[in-house]
Amino acid sequence: MLAETHHALSIFAQDQLLGPYSRLCPCGDGCSRRKRTEVVLKKTGPILILLCIFTGNAHPAVPRRSISDEQVVARAQLVASGAYLEIYQHGPVIEPSFLKMMESAYEEVQRVTGLKLDSATLGSKVRVYVSDSISVSHVWRGYHHPSDPKAIIFLNLRAYHGAMGGKNATYVHELTHLFTWRYHSHTLREGIADYVALKIFPGAAVGPNDGNDDLARRNIAPEIIEYLGTTKPAPEWVSTDPTRRSDYYFASYRLVKYLIESKDMETFWKLYASENPEIDIKSLYGFDRKEAVQAALGTR
Repeated sequence: MLAETHHALSIFAQDQLLGPYSRLCPCGDGCSRRKRTEVVLKKTGPILILLCIFTGNAHPAVPRRSISDEQVVARAQLVASGAYLEIYQHGPVIEPSFLKMMESAYEEVQRVTGLKLDSATLGSKVRVYVSDSISVSHVWRGYHHPSDPKAIIFLNLRAYHGAMGGKNATYVHELTHLFTWRYHSHTLREGIADYVALKIFPGAAVGPNDGNDDLARRNIAPEIIEYLGTTKPAPEWVSTDPTRRSDYYFASYRLVKYLIESKDMETFWKLYASENPEIDIKSLYGFDRKEAVQAALGTR
């Protein structure tokens, strides 16, 4: 593979370099310039390969799925089944003990949220698929889950290994999405999922963030702030820009944390269920959305 890449780069480099070296050939047939180019390529070929690889990763986008949800479900193997969940593996071998962790998390999500799973809609058991073909952990259909609600979670290996090591709570975040699958505000949806995960596992990594709740290192952009606590659908750049994605989730979490700590979980669920949270926040909390965002992000 490396040899093929080197060959392809050599052809490209010859096309690019022969022009500048044409003055070295007095006969105009390119002989001297080609010899000179070959020398240059022998010395710089490996560097060109590294530069191409680096350039391809200099501005990484949020990884896309390399396989569909349906394909993972169709090809996965059952690992373990419990009272609330079933664990499946797709690719790597998954420890059966992961079931106990997920079942415990299920009960903790119930305790923290005060909610029960909508099994009449989602199904009686949550199915968790751990796959090495999944780039970003998500629930069935991702952001479009409410259009086809199912109790299905897909975890990538990073989330799985982090969970087994007690350092990543993404699986709790995704589990919370199933308990709160009906929503109107995407930022409240992501914020409460992070809040519950970090309430159960303080300091853990969740999704795109490492669990460091440090406002000092954040400068939340205006285009993110305008989404907080609104019914606007998730912006496209949340799926393409890693930096803004991280800040979007972080800011959503901070807002939800502030709202719950300002009153209680019961009041938050009223706002969460509202079709007009931008308006109803005033009657429920006594302050408007802008004031809540400023207080949550420490900008007032």
